Amino acid sequence: MKIGLIADIHGNARALDAVLKAAPALDAWICAGDAVGYYPDVNEVCKSLLNIRALTVRGNHDAYVSGHLLPNLQHEHLYRTDWTREHLNQEYLGWISSLSVQLDLQFKDKKFTVRHASPWDEETYVYPDSPRLSEIKLEANNYYVLGHTHWPMVIKADEGYIINPGSVGQPRDYNPAASYAIVEIETGKVSLHRATYDVTSYQQYLSRLDWPESTISILNRSRARPDAR
Repeated sequence: MKIGLIADIHGNARALDAVLKAAPALDAWICAGDAVGYYPDVNEVCKSLLNIRALTVRGNHDAYVSGHLLPNLQHEHLYRTDWTREHLNQEYLGWISSLSVQLDLQFKDKKFTVRHASPWDEETYVYPDSPRLSEIKLEANNYYVLGHTHWPMVIKADEGYIINPGSVGQPRDYNPAASYAIVEIETGKVSLHRATYDVTSYQQYLSRLDWPESTISILNRSRARPDAR
């Protein structure tokens, strides 16, 4: 039995399509939030997630669109919160609004806790070097799945693992390929994967839509770790 983990798609349907085509046959998909925000393919992304029956939690950008959280007004033009809310089909807006902050799942003897950002709230970033990682204590066969940072990681936490599959739609670890993870339930093995797509073509498409240049350029930048937003 194999479970696929994805997060931070951010309205980038081409990246999500690349992941779904590259991944092997899987028994379930888990999405750690942020289906929308930043990019324009919001209806296509929601449709794909519902088609694969992804077990999905609410991300902070999903919460901005649904009104559960207020975005930083300084960055709202980059997040495209209002644009997303206006362009989402009502069916998908209703689905986004219904998402839970946390899911507790079990596949055979493996238990998964899924949140978008952290165990403490919906906007705290948890990087591999975050001091608060030590606060997460896990028993054997337990997995804590997070997103939000757009940085893939697999960290041992006592007897379990903290997993961030990285970002599908906007990686920030200087590898533009869409990131995802797979957990093999029988063995407990966690593996990180990348799926390539034509990022340049997607950037050109965004330019034609008059999308913000900084949001376009982040898709293939390769300098030191940027300040997360």
